[in-house]
Amino acid sequence: MFGLDKPENIRQLRIMYMTATAIYFSIGLLIWQIIRSKPNPAPLVYDEPVNGQEEPTHVETTVSEYDLSQIEKMLKGSIPSTLVIVALHYYFKVNQPLIIQSVLPIITILRSPLFGIHILGMKPTGSFERPWINRSSFGNAMNQPAASNSDETTATATPSNSITASNSATADKKAGTTEKKDKTSAETADKKLE
Repeated sequence: MFGLDKPENIRQLRIMYMTATAIYFSIGLLIWQIIRSKPNPAPLVYDEPVNGQEEPTHVETTVSEYDLSQIEKMLKGSIPSTLVIVALHYYFKVNQPLIIQSVLPIITILRSPLFGIHILGMKPTGSFERPWINRSSFGNAMNQPAASNSDETTATATPSNSITASNSATADKKAGTTEKKDKTSAETADKKLE
């Protein structure tokens, strides 16, 4: 339909795919190198669900070890898909996956929390807060890490609305201030009625 079978177009598709793959792995290795060069020894405690088991696995690690494991998982996970695309193209002469796989891996790594935190310098809060939720291709959460039951004041995290010990104290102060304001305004209203 678009002339994907023409020899000059096939060569351009191959160059585009190889360039995109090289960019993907280069960005991944750059993130890996940044994590290794700036170790973050802050502890991270969470419960990681395991497929086929009811009890999640309790994980105690550091932020650097967690980030390294995530970037390694991302890079190692893309190797089989790269090999499948190459096999489909060279052995079965299928050209369309070259186009799709030239775009999707780069979008995936650019939207990852690792890229946001280590390349763009974003704070690890909100959607960038560790541990990250693994999402399937359809956008639903898979293997969502659960909250830890430990009483430690480390960087204990859940996927959303996580409160560390310092944030908890701040939230308590705000709640107390709100209650005082409510009492004061109620007393003021009563005095005006008298």
